[in-house]
Amino acid sequence: MSRLNILLLCDYRSDIAATVRDHIDSLVAQSRHKIRIVSILGDLPPALNLDYFDAVAIHYSLTSFDNNSVSANLRQALGRYRGLKAFFIQDEYRRVNEAIAAMREIGIDVLFTCVPEGEIEKVYPAEKLPGVVKINVLTGYVPEALLDRAVPSYSERPIDVGYRARKVPAWLGDLGQEKYRIGSRFRDDAAADGLKLDISFREEDRLYGDGWIDFVCRCKAMLGVESGASVFDFTGDVQRAVDAHTVREPGVDFETLQSLYFKDLEGKIVLNQISPRCFEAAALRTLMVLYEGDYSGRMIADRHYLALKKDHSNHAEIVAVLKDPQRAQDIIDNAYREIAGNPANTFGAFVQQFDEVLSGAFQPQMKAQLAPLPDSEFEKLTNPTLTTRARWFRRRATEGGYRLLFARILGRARPETREAVHAWLKYFLRPFRAASR
Repeated sequence: MSRLNILLLCDYRSDIAATVRDHIDSLVAQSRHKIRIVSILGDLPPALNLDYFDAVAIHYSLTSFDNNSVSANLRQALGRYRGLKAFFIQDEYRRVNEAIAAMREIGIDVLFTCVPEGEIEKVYPAEKLPGVVKINVLTGYVPEALLDRAVPSYSERPIDVGYRARKVPAWLGDLGQEKYRIGSRFRDDAAADGLKLDISFREEDRLYGDGWIDFVCRCKAMLGVESGASVFDFTGDVQRAVDAHTVREPGVDFETLQSLYFKDLEGKIVLNQISPRCFEAAALRTLMVLYEGDYSGRMIADRHYLALKKDHSNHAEIVAVLKDPQRAQDIIDNAYREIAGNPANTFGAFVQQFDEVLSGAFQPQMKAQLAPLPDSEFEKLTNPTLTTRARWFRRRATEGGYRLLFARILGRARPETREAVHAWLKYFLRPFRAASR
């Protein structure tokens, strides 16, 4: 199969999460195909003709059904495009029907989904996406650059247990609540254990990029749970109902919201999966203390991580291992060798899978209509317009306002208070967002 000329549409910027940057960078650097990226926010650069490319891939950093991310004009242009169309998606539990409608409008050929293989047809049935090749992938992989990084030994690390998380919205279901529950409960139970903890849910304490990697290296152990959500909201009605109730009754507990709005949806579709944080911890030789789970079948409890029961009934046993460097080191070594060191868990393996899938799906009639662009010409044609620059500026201003409010003004407020304020903001801003879709 000849080398394909692929355009990757994404939202690529300096402050994106490391796992998103690694995902995009790995495709560009490791694919045997020629992949060029263009960072967009709504529209494709007007001078760039899609017919220069054999294939277009839409990255999960873009929300396909939101005009602020992928405009209606761009979806229509992609629908007319005759080349191969691949689509990456994450956060698949929300507004599923709108996402499927966008895929149909674009006319995708290949879908890379984080939904486990046995559950894919429940979310993306063949009658709604006929002829689409659906491939299960992970939310992230082992960043190979971390494998050879010099890190402190277990005994040299100043923090016994570290953790960072947000208190996520109730409508994500019980699995989403575990992110907050494990840290809050562990911190309370460990009060008399003599451990040095660094556990926080405050926005002002969140860490990104090298700051996050340095934090993991300073911790003997990290807490964690499976990634994903236990409720799929196909229409968006659950989210709207929960948000409205939270506005009416600030501080309402999760159990009440669950009982009223999504109890019957809990666990109907399984999205539990391994988090990229697990791969980072394994590569940085940091002990993982995780809730019991499947973790995409990639890790074995008490061989690659310490399994904490969800009722925390084995807390004392976990602490005993934390205070026994040899027992802890055995698990760390297993995870580094068998998880981080397993080629199947690397970005390289993911890119190889991507290459093979696209090569297999490509048909002769999908061949680019125009000769490939030289690099210099591509850069010229993809220079951001004034409209795009204005959108980037507005987004930075909006995000800056959110950081000021939640990290500074409300940084030390209770998570429930920040959650209520966030619900109010979403409630009042919803008409403006709806108007832009």
